[in-house]
Amino acid sequence: MPNSAEDFTVPVETITLPAQLDAITNVNQMLERMLQGRLAPALFKTQLVVEELLANICSYAYDGQNGEAEFACGVVNFDGSPAIMLQLTDHGKPYDPFANAKEPDLDAALEDRQIGGLGLHLVKELCAHYAYIRLNNCNQTQIILALEPDEASGA
Repeated sequence: MPNSAEDFTVPVETITLPAQLDAITNVNQMLERMLQGRLAPALFKTQLVVEELLANICSYAYDGQNGEAEFACGVVNFDGSPAIMLQLTDHGKPYDPFANAKEPDLDAALEDRQIGGLGLHLVKELCAHYAYIRLNNCNQTQIILALEPDEASGA
């Protein structure tokens, strides 16, 4: 079983796409191509995280105006183990998705729960690390998804 990022040959790839929800199709195609083979078990988790973050960019960064997002993905060494690194960058207004996310009341009955916050809650739960930075008038969100042993081995 591979136990380091060097055991995988998945270079970081970057695409620029419109900040629109239907652009997720392009991202999913890229992820499917990149994460085939041994990394395929991590595909659904990765797609879920990317879709939530792209939805936040579409909803908040451009106030309904046209804009773009840059998406990067690759395998990195995180704390000595292989992990999937995701980065989304946009030129919209400053918006930290993690600082603004409401914590959902997971114990409340479904009909009593407020709308919002569950998607970012899932992102936080799935990730080994997440970060936001405003750099050069851009929002950058970075995600590290640790690979579980069965994901890293392709079992």
